[in-house]
Amino acid sequence: MKKIIFLIFVLVFSISVNYAQSVTDKAIVYLKANDINRAKNLLKVQVNNESFNASSIEMLGDIYSYEKDWDQAIDSYKMLVERDSENASYNLKYGGALGMKALSVSRVQAMIYIPEIKKHLERAANLNKNQIESRRALVELYVKLPSFLGGSNEKAMNYAEELKKISTVNAYLAKGFIVKENDGKDQSMSYYKNACKFYKTASSNASTNSLNYELGKVAAELNLESEYGLKLLDTYIKEYSYKDIYSMEWVYLRKAQIMANLKNKSQALGYIQKALTLKGNFKEAIEEKKRIQEL
Repeated sequence: MKKIIFLIFVLVFSISVNYAQSVTDKAIVYLKANDINRAKNLLKVQVNNESFNASSIEMLGDIYSYEKDWDQAIDSYKMLVERDSENASYNLKYGGALGMKALSVSRVQAMIYIPEIKKHLERAANLNKNQIESRRALVELYVKLPSFLGGSNEKAMNYAEELKKISTVNAYLAKGFIVKENDGKDQSMSYYKNACKFYKTASSNASTNSLNYELGKVAAELNLESEYGLKLLDTYIKEYSYKDIYSMEWVYLRKAQIMANLKNKSQALGYIQKALTLKGNFKEAIEEKKRIQEL
């Protein structure tokens, strides 16, 4: 259950946001300088001193999400949803924060969150017919959930079809995921190849850092477009900010996997070491290191 939720909600917090007030503008300056605490403290003062300031509350919730302080993020986004239940972004983020909170509790407790997660993601998708993140999240949710909890490949494919009208790359990634989970990696390859093909020619407006990481991950896990995958991961590192949910140790893990696919054992181990330097108890990196050493 926890793995399901994690796969889903890395998409949610990649949504771009435009904040528009002087205090939030100042906070953004701090965030760009990687001064997270200063930005957070500035926003907390404004939120505590004013009756309601949506921009500051939302940005504060985003910072809490970056810090993986899900209780605080939930409180922030809940305030926004209660004030404006028809805001697609607020519903998306509130549902996402609830999902990430579920990662920190037992499997049984996590199941309790599913109805609210579905409710707010579906509301977000209904409110914004062009919102990619909610549809990608719902695809993964409906594919991964067992039928007794509402899982449905038909509903997942319906959301994937909706994505065709919004983003060709995301549509191919969504369909690739559905096919991979049901029929295996080999059957899904054509969808992932097309996702890479269309992303290469996408406009700068269609390029996002979450897609840079996701396609880099595809390159690593499916041994597909290795050089292109490395390029995308390098771009992710260059553009990395507080809005990005995947931390650097995951990027180095993916680069290690690609180098292993290219039979470059020494560089693969070098990237694994970078990942473990950032997070010594990184289980996936430890397992990958053992696999690479046996090559």
